[in-house]
Order: sequence, then structure tokens, then C-alpha cells
Amino acid sequence: MKKIFENTRKLCFGEKGQNYWFNGSMEYLMDCLKENTEDYNYWFFSNVSGDSLMQLYSRDIYKTAWCPSQNVLDKNSLKRVFDACGYEFDHISGINDANRKDFLIKIRKYIDNNIPVLCRGGEKLLEYACICGYNDEELYYLICDTDVPQAFANQFTDLIFVGSKKTCLPLSEIYKKTVLDIPSFILRPSTINYSFGRQAFIDWAESFMNETFDNIPKEQVNSWNVHGTYLCMMGTNGCVINFIKKALEMNPEMTFINELIPLYEKQQAMFHDLAYEKGGLHDGFDIKPEIIKNKALMKPISDKIIDAANICNDILDVFNKNKKSME
Repeated sequence: MKKIFENTRKLCFGEKGQNYWFNGSMEYLMDCLKENTEDYNYWFFSNVSGDSLMQLYSRDIYKTAWCPSQNVLDKNSLKRVFDACGYEFDHISGINDANRKDFLIKIRKYIDNNIPVLCRGGEKLLEYACICGYNDEELYYLICDTDVPQAFANQFTDLIFVGSKKTCLPLSEIYKKTVLDIPSFILRPSTINYSFGRQAFIDWAESFMNETFDNIPKEQVNSWNVHGTYLCMMGTNGCVINFIKKALEMNPEMTFINELIPLYEKQQAMFHDLAYEKGGLHDGFDIKPEIIKNKALMKPISDKIIDAANICNDILDVFNKNKKSME
């Protein structure tokens, strides 16, 4: 027996700046549930999830930090996302070879009802993707960069099943609440493994100026892990600008957003300097490991990243200054 969804498509469009698979998976889920994907689209979930509202930094230079929904997604974050679109959910983690088969009946039941199951785990599923079909032996997975479902050995370690529809806030209130939550994302406390928001910028910048790379041979410096991924994250998070503009359209009383827009635009200009400016900033995404190990050459890059951290302070100042009007 074989069943595969007919409405499969790419989950994310990298050429449009869509780099976070979880948010593309959520838009596809909404599409399959017949929700309005002009409202509940990638950009909506990228901000509501917090992915585009805070920088992330991994304290392990050998481990790639992709985005919060890839590295640190938890039940509280998922609740925020599913509350925003008005659905219950069931998140199961820690699945392994011993119990993986226990979930196949439920997965197939969802597929029979044309509802995808979000999943991740194994070599193929670095980030969240969607199960959208099955045959007698395998499941079919829709992965971010292809519109053709792939069948391969089941290695998922996490599953998310959408639940029943529930009452949720009007869209304008969700946008308002998300904007008002921006300070909590910028100031999210660090953990042993990661730092977030303003501190993530600071730790990224300081890694080039402290002893982090002193005793590591250049052959062991992964330029993507220690710099490229953070540039990608910083650029991808520029979608917050359109989100807060839409929040202002829906909530014209939130006039302080007019003060936030130029700050986020300034932070995005810093990204372009870091990523694409040739010469002083050492070729952005194409930076070489020997440059990363050279503190003198990395000083302009470190300074520019600190400037981005300082923009976080300016954003927080806007919220503090307008606190009374937000109450």
C-alpha cells in the first residue's frame, strides 16, 4: 500500500531568504489544514517562533548553530507557535530505534487524513521537515529544498502532531503580542551551550578577540560554524522589518514601531557590510580560517558585530522609553 500527498512543494525558498525549515513546515501544515497561508505563512511563523527575533550563538565551535527552532526548540516555544495559529499539538522527543516503530500507526493515520507530521532526526532531517506519505516499508519525507518527497530509512527522533482546533487571539493581537515580546528574546538568558539575542552578538564578536582559536590549527577551524552561520542568521532575521511594519498597520496605536524600523534597518546594513563588503571585512561568507585566527585582521569584524549588539541596546531603549504607552 502506498499513499503520498498530491500537494507537495518546497517548504522554504532560500532565494527569498527563507532558511529556517521549521517555519516552512508550519506554513505547509497550515496549507494542508486549509488555513489561510497569506496569514499563517513562513514569515509569520519565523517571527512568532522567535527565530527571526534573536541571534543564536553556540559555545561549541564544532557544533553549528542554525537557528533557535533547530537547536533549542522546546515545548514553551512550540506552545507559543501553536497558540498563535489556534491548534493543540503533541510533541514527542527522544525517539530511538527501540520505540520508533510504535509511532508508525499514528503517523499513517495522519497521512490518511492528509495531515503532515512534523519531524526531525538523523542525517537527512537536520531541521524539521514533514512526513507526507508512506508505503509498506518506508515513510516519505518532504525536506525543505525539494518539492519531491523522499523515501528513506526512518531515523526521526522528534515528532510533532497537530491537535484539535481551538480559539486563538485575532491576528492583530498576535502581531502585537509578538512585538511586545521582542525584549524577552533580546535578553533571553544564556545556557551552558548557547547564548541568545544581544549576548549572542557579543559572544560571536569576542570569540575572535579572546583565546578561542589560539591553540586550534587552521585546518580544524570551520569557517561556517564560527562565522558563516551567524552571518546567515543575521541576514535571515531581517524579515523582522516587514513583520513589525505589518504589526503597525494592524495596530496603528503602536507608534513606537516607527522608532524600531530604522534600528532594524541599520542592523541589516551592518549584515551587508559583514557579508558582502570586500577587503576590510575579509570576504564575508568566504572568509578563510587563517584570517579567523588573526586577531588584528578580525578586529574590524568584531567591532562591527559589537555595533550590531549595541543596536539591540537601542531597541531595548525604545521599549523602555515607551513602556507606559504599551500598558
